[in-house]
Amino acid sequence: METRTTLGVVSVCHGYPEKIPRWLESVRALNRKPDQVVLVLWDGIDKSQIDLDGVTVVNWSGDFAFSDMMNLAFENCHTDWVSWIGIDDLYRPHALDKIDSCQADVLALGFQYDTGQIWTPANVTGEQILSLQANMIPCGSPVCRWVWEKQPFEQRIAPFDDWCFWVGTAINGATYDCTLDIDVDYEYAGHWVPNDSEARATVLQYKIDLQGI
Repeated sequence: METRTTLGVVSVCHGYPEKIPRWLESVRALNRKPDQVVLVLWDGIDKSQIDLDGVTVVNWSGDFAFSDMMNLAFENCHTDWVSWIGIDDLYRPHALDKIDSCQADVLALGFQYDTGQIWTPANVTGEQILSLQANMIPCGSPVCRWVWEKQPFEQRIAPFDDWCFWVGTAINGATYDCTLDIDVDYEYAGHWVPNDSEARATVLQYKIDLQGI
């Protein structure tokens, strides 16, 4: 059985540098300490006032491009597992406690939205993901590095990058487990909410392109 021993935590930031300290505080408070922390930061951010001790910082020039920036973060994170949440979201201390015993390729985290909604996935399968009835996995759930290497993020599908990414994991045979807990506090206020039919059509086209049918 494959041994997975290392864990990396990554994120990207272009326009909300004031969010970085709290994000880092939540990462440093994790019970299961990451073996590497990577931040891809826009080169216009003043980093002098941010405590980046122990963080691998990768500079980004140009406009915000989530998938390209996230791929850069993964490229610079040399661990068996990689976990990411938005720079405006916060890990709870127990969030990654189950990573070392997880035998699946993706570990779906549970989210508490600041709107009050709770999302704790359960019994997720590749078949369900490929049905495209909904995005089955919260963004940022830890994924084995090999899965990302097989199918990285694709910027052409923004703003549905994470849903498409999970579709790619299912097409490539990844397996899934769920923490059945609330692991992340998710900042929802101010987020753009896509039209459901538009989102599903976009993800369907991505699935067709990836499968070559």
